[in-house]
Amino acid sequence: MSYKVDDTYDGIDRAMRLLRDSMRGMPERHRYLRQYDELRRSVAVLLVLLEEATPWMDETREAKQATSRAKQMLSAVS
Repeated sequence: MSYKVDDTYDGIDRAMRLLRDSMRGMPERHRYLRQYDELRRSVAVLLVLLEEATPWMDETREAKQATSRAKQMLSAVS
């Protein structure tokens, strides 16, 4: 499953590079810089969340341990 996460990272990276390059050539780009910065921040948050979710998606010992810890935490709260 981690190869899918890597592919997602690569796709997002390529898309953000294309966006950055297209912003360079855009006349009056200063009008869109606020939205561009907001998008960059949102994508950064998405990548952090995706990185945090990777162990849950991988079928590894760490994911199984994380799942059992999450179940314990959930049962303690319930």
